[in-house]
Amino acid sequence: MQAEHDDHLRISGERACLDIGAAAPARSSGPHTAASQRIVVTIATQPHEVPAGVLLLLQRATGTGLLSSVEAMATALTETGWVRGTTSGSWSHATDTSWTVESGDHAPNLSIFTHGDDEHAHQRLLHLASALRALIDSGQAGAVQPGEADPDWSTWSGTDAVLSLNVTPQRQLDELGKYRLPALLQLAIERGDTPSERLPLDLQRAHRLAREGSPIARWYLAGDDRLPDDVVALLAADEDSAVVAALEANEGQRRVARGEL
Repeated sequence: MQAEHDDHLRISGERACLDIGAAAPARSSGPHTAASQRIVVTIATQPHEVPAGVLLLLQRATGTGLLSSVEAMATALTETGWVRGTTSGSWSHATDTSWTVESGDHAPNLSIFTHGDDEHAHQRLLHLASALRALIDSGQAGAVQPGEADPDWSTWSGTDAVLSLNVTPQRQLDELGKYRLPALLQLAIERGDTPSERLPLDLQRAHRLAREGSPIARWYLAGDDRLPDDVVALLAADEDSAVVAALEANEGQRRVARGEL
């Protein structure tokens, strides 16, 4: 990487190039500087703006340690410009809330999302996915190996993580078209040594984390809809208000999982 100006960095590849520039003067030189930066991804003649935190997360993922623990994952998210939400595992980008992260703790994993609900959203996200695909293929996000060809997903394998990229078009939920899901881009970062679905609930682990886990581990645990009543009670009395809020936010999902709704 080579700086062209004080606030811009150009990263070039065979098919895609990026300009990383500060959208506003950084308030400090600490870890939150990334939150004020944006990337312009250009493929062919079409530019696409992406929060710098997306590329920075990819670079962490293709190195080592991002998914080693929830503490490491949360630290990386914070340092690359993401802000923790109320719901367990949910983050949004500090300067562009149209970019979000949904993450889990068992085993640690995360997915970066952005969406659009206008008539051109699907095509726009397809172009953005092409630019991100070119960026990853060029090695600018780190050393990865492409996976097998798939009509829906592009995949790559790094040292510790598997990357998966997909775009889903808008979908109608009713015949009249009143309710529909927006077009969605998903960039998943998962461990290569665990299944893509979450691991079975470990009751001993749940009890241990509820009593002795770090605040961030308890915040993630509060989002598990399979927790037994005694673990729920422990988390409901947690000294960390963020843990209690996450538990309350997940009450509906726990009731669904128990067949109460």
